[in-house]
Amino acid sequence: MRYIANKRKSIKSKDIEVNPMLLHEFQNGSEQAFDQIFTCYYPLLCVYASRILSQPGMGQDFAQESLVTAWNRRADFDNIFKIKAFLYTCVRNACFKQLEKEKVKARYESSMGSNEPIEDQSALKDIIHAEVISRIFACVDTLPEQCRKVIYMTFREDKKPKEISEELGIAISTVNSQKMRGLNLLRQKLPNSEYLLIAVILFTGVRH
Repeated sequence: MRYIANKRKSIKSKDIEVNPMLLHEFQNGSEQAFDQIFTCYYPLLCVYASRILSQPGMGQDFAQESLVTAWNRRADFDNIFKIKAFLYTCVRNACFKQLEKEKVKARYESSMGSNEPIEDQSALKDIIHAEVISRIFACVDTLPEQCRKVIYMTFREDKKPKEISEELGIAISTVNSQKMRGLNLLRQKLPNSEYLLIAVILFTGVRH
């Protein structure tokens, strides 16, 4: 059965991800919490699927199915970022299963060795990048509170150290020290390539 989200103003993912009560309500079976998660992530998942598939309608089905599956397994998730990573993984797997049926996946794989600017190759890079970011922020979510806030505000909200210090009521030097503390902790949790990505983001202002 197709689930239809309420027609209302869209919800930003950053608002979902900083709301601890939403996760608690979702785990306890609140349909309102599910509706908020659906309204936030459904359009993002549709766009994600559309970069892989040529049939937008099928991507919408996969996006919806991933959300319903997450709802049915809601007790398995202990943070919002794990839900988000799960959703993207479900959609990715469903898309590639469809590509296998259409015998298109072979073209994706063969294009990886090509030097030509192939659109399919770009889509695969998008998939890999989304997975990396999901893994990084699943680890960020385990950091001490102040480290976590500083990293979220830097990456999710594009805020400069001065803006973060003013909003949190701490010195700029504390902002930078919390970044370093967070990075030291992430170094122990992440593969080197993913650690380097978050380090570049935090200390050069580069957004990916």
